[in-house]
Order: sequence, then structure tokens, then C-alpha cells
Amino acid sequence: MGSRVRDTVRFLFELFCEVSPGDHLREPYVIRKYPETYKNEEELKNIPKFTFPCQLENSFAQHYSFVLTSEDSKYTFCFCRYDPKANTALVLLSHLPWHDIFYKLLNCIANLINSPERGELASFLEACRIRPPMPGHTLKVTYNAGHSVFTCQCPDSKLPSIPENCNLTEYFSAMDTKCMAGLWAALLHERRVAIVASKPSRLSACVQAANATLFPMSWQHIFIPILPKHLVDYLLAPMPFLIGVPRSVMENVRMSEIGDVVILDVDANELKSPFNDLDGLPSDLVASLKKALSDKNALGDAVSRAFLRALVSLIGGYRDAIKIENGQLITFNPEAFIRTRKNMQPFLTKILQSQIFRQFIDERLDLLNSGRGFNDEFEVECNNYADKLNTGSGQKLKQQYRDWAKTVKKEGGAFFKTVKDKANPAVQSAVKTVRQGGKNMKSAVKGLKNKMPKTGSRPSSINTTDDSRFSCGSATPVSSDSSDSSPSNKLPISRPLPPREPPPALPLDLLTEMEFLFDSKKTQRRDSFPNSSHNSDISLPDKASCGSDSDLIKLDDSPTNLEDFDPLKCRDKNQKVEQIKSTDSALLHEYGLDFSQFGLLDYSEGSSGRQDSNSSVPKGWTTFN
Repeated sequence: MGSRVRDTVRFLFELFCEVSPGDHLREPYVIRKYPETYKNEEELKNIPKFTFPCQLENSFAQHYSFVLTSEDSKYTFCFCRYDPKANTALVLLSHLPWHDIFYKLLNCIANLINSPERGELASFLEACRIRPPMPGHTLKVTYNAGHSVFTCQCPDSKLPSIPENCNLTEYFSAMDTKCMAGLWAALLHERRVAIVASKPSRLSACVQAANATLFPMSWQHIFIPILPKHLVDYLLAPMPFLIGVPRSVMENVRMSEIGDVVILDVDANELKSPFNDLDGLPSDLVASLKKALSDKNALGDAVSRAFLRALVSLIGGYRDAIKIENGQLITFNPEAFIRTRKNMQPFLTKILQSQIFRQFIDERLDLLNSGRGFNDEFEVECNNYADKLNTGSGQKLKQQYRDWAKTVKKEGGAFFKTVKDKANPAVQSAVKTVRQGGKNMKSAVKGLKNKMPKTGSRPSSINTTDDSRFSCGSATPVSSDSSDSSPSNKLPISRPLPPREPPPALPLDLLTEMEFLFDSKKTQRRDSFPNSSHNSDISLPDKASCGSDSDLIKLDDSPTNLEDFDPLKCRDKNQKVEQIKSTDSALLHEYGLDFSQFGLLDYSEGSSGRQDSNSSVPKGWTTFN
């Protein structure tokens, strides 16, 4: 569904409720809900009306779905199970379009309600209302004191297949080849489309499946899988729509009032259209599509792939129209896109104006400009089509994107942002000093010397009678060498101390000592956090370990070797940027700074630890804040 589905989902489902159809004196209403704290009044108001859009047949239980559209144009999917015996409907609201999983979950809930363990319903719903598993993973929920288990496989990024996908299976079994191809062409032209059926289960399945045939695009206009009778005026809307209309509702509509509408009658297997949309497509493409759809015994993703390959033949040349210039945002050239298919330029000119194609291009450009790339079934088929025609469009795009990514990496903006946000304070201060002070080393040392306590004075926050140690370049103490670790001997920094005699003046040659600090390559020191029961090694942070979210431009999906970079593949693998690390070290070495040769101090508690540590300090060396 692309842009109409939320990117981040907190829970597997947002709300469960049981809805009554009401009667002639009362409209449909919610009997109960979980969680009770759910406060979206607008959704709670609309759920009963969409759950019972018309009078339902009282013969067998059936599943159907509808969607609620939020203010930001995102879908909330609502899955229903109507039981004629109970004369109520169980409803689950979710941001995930996982029809098969939620229909299975509704069956489990219905069985639990009708069993002696009905009191376990609340605990079962609580166990299910968790963060959704990753695509392709298994959802497993144990309930009934561990005696029962609910399991299901979460959908992955593969194409919908038969019979696993209930919507596509219902659509393919109900419609013939001519109707499916004609409806697909009407959706590409963004017509006003109404699908009519008697059963809500078949109606919603056909509407959802028809929308899925547009993948990788998605419908961007009015989308109502089941139209309630109180919203029948939506059929008069002048803009494009894809609406599922129950037959009982359609019977009360005057056809003369709704104008030019493409109507698919599912029960009669008939498509009525005032347009000849199929004639606007290449004849060989239409013939190939109909041939692929003519096999009624087709299983797997054969039906979905037939529509996908037809779209590749139409718009797969969009990659030749992507404009990549070093140092600039990646853009799309409409004129170049029209030239990619000389035998269908009139159609390409029209689809350039369509909202579904514009949204598709915007999403692809966002993925490229953010460095994430993309790799879906559509791109796989595009590569196959390009290889068949020997155009090499895929390899051309990859090479251009490699060059673009290489230029972005050379700018180094992401690295310096990482250094600024996540570097150790000592390194951060040094880099800032190098940038501002440049080659004037004496000025940098003078800045550090000004932070030293003057002779004859002491900081109010430091107990000068203790042999304290502090991290170089930081005003915050990171450890204490006092052998007594009791809380009474650890004074807060803000607590004033009683007046004491000032410490004697220290013979200090700061320039000499700083030279030793920068030239020493033998001593490694560690320090531990105060008030901790164990020592933790502290080291300067590795920039490669910093989160990629702090980069200015996310290119973490790119391998270090730019020759292997594939813009059409997303990778989750963490990769260290050694080139950036060496550039950083070179910048510091240029001004005589080598922070890899020293670290923070680490003394174990007790006098013996202090003696060992002091023995490693050269004669004349002074520790300071």
C-alpha cells in the first residue's frame, strides 16, 4: 500500500470491539471494547456504521474489512467477523493490512468467547496487543493457562499468492480475464470505479485485491471497500474513487445521477465502462496479460506477477529518467520518461499526470536521496526486462548512483556531525581547538592552563586532601581513588567544604608536560566510574560504532567498497567507515595530536593501586584537572 500505510506501528492491533447491528429503533453500537482506555471518538463513532453497512444475511459467519482514513491520509484497517447466531460482529482495528492473520485471530477470539474459558479473553487480548513481529517471523501467543497456543506467520515482502492470500483468491475465482484486465486499465486511468456485490466478504476482498494489482503503486483517491448506506452520496463525487457498494445500497441509486462510472458487477461477472481504457494500451501487452490470467488453476504468485510484469512494460523505464548530478538532489525528468517507450507515448503522457504515478516517483526519489535504496519485486522484474531488451538501464543507474554516493562521502559532513554529537569530550574539545586555533599550539595550551586551579587556591567542589584523579580535558570527575567507598566519605559536588589550608605551590612547566602527553606512546591508562561495584573500561568512542541515525545523509546501506554499491538493494548490515576514521586521524596528526595513544586513568581501590599507578608516571609529571 506504500504511502497509505504507516511506517511505524506500536501494536499488532489498536482496538478490539464487539458491535451490535441494532434494530429499527436503534442504530448499530459498540457493546464492549478493549482496551477500555481507547479514546479515538471519531473512530468509535464510525466503526458501528461501517461494520453493518447494510442488512447482512443470517446464514453463515463471514469475514470482511473496511478502512478508516486519518487526517494525514493514512489507513486504519478494520477486520470484521459477523456471526449470525450471536448476531454481533467482532472487530479488530490495526495499522497493518494483514487480512489473513487478523481473520484467523478473530476466529480464535470467537472460539474463546463461546468456550468455558471465556474469562480468559482479556488476558488473551493483552497478550496479543504487542509490538508486531518482523515480516516473515512467527507470531506465537500462549493462553488458557498455557494449554492453548495461537500461532501464525507474518506476511513478508513477497507478492500476494493463491491460495494464501484470501483477497486475491476470492477476486481471481469470481472474475474472468476480461473483467480483471478491464478494471486494471480503468484504475491506471484513475476512473470513478464502483464494485458491486451482495456479500460483504466477497465485496471487500475484490476491492482490496483490485487495489493490490497496482503494486508498486497504490490508489491515492477515495477508497471505501464497503460503502455504508448513509454515505451513498460519495458516488456523486466528481473526483476518482474506488468504492465497494453492497447490492442493497446500489439498488437505491439512480444511475443517471452518478454519471460516467466504471461498474464491476461481481455477482454477474460483468464490467460496464463508458471508456475504452484497454484500447489505450499496447495490444501485445494486453494479449500477454490476458493469457497469463486465463489459467484458472494458477497457484502461487502467478496472477500477481502477471499484473506486475505488465506494469514493468509500461512504467519500468522510469529509471532511465532519473537525473543524478554530483552534489545535487536526485530528480526525475518527465520528458526523458516519455521517450523510454516510443510505442506508448500517449499513455505515458497521461500517466505522468496521475496521482498514483506521482506518488510512486516521489517515494522512489526519497529512498534514493536518503541513501536507503530499494529492492522489491518490481525492481527485479525491471532488471529482467532491461536485460531482455539489452538496454542496460539498471547498470547505468547503479554506476551513476555510485558516483553520486562517492561525492557525498567525500564531503564528510556526516562524519563531522557524528564527531560533534557523539565524540568523547576530550576529542571533541581537541578537534574544536584545532579548527579554531589552527597551528598555534601555544594558544591551545594556554586555554587549557587557564582552566587549572591557580596556586594557593582550590575548587570548592574538590577535596584537596584526597589524592583525586580526573579525566584529562574534562571538568567532571570520573573516579576517586579513596580506599573508603562508603557514602559518608563521598561528598556531593555542590556541597561546600570547611575551610582548609591552601595546598603548596607546585612547580609546573605545562608546555613540557603537554609535550610528554602528546609524544608518549607507551602508557595506557584507564579509569572507572565512581560509586560502581566493578570497573568498566572507558575508551574513546569508535565513530563507526555510533548510530547511523546521526548521519547527515544515511548511506549506511552502502558497502565500503563503492564498486560493490547497489542503489537498488537495502542492507541492514553495520559497516565501519575506515576511510572516514583515517581522515579524522590525519586531521589530528597534522597538528601534533594523537589521542589514540592515551586514555582515561584507571586506578584500583587501595594504596597499592596508587603506588602502581604513580610508578608509571614519569618524574616531574603532574596530574591535574
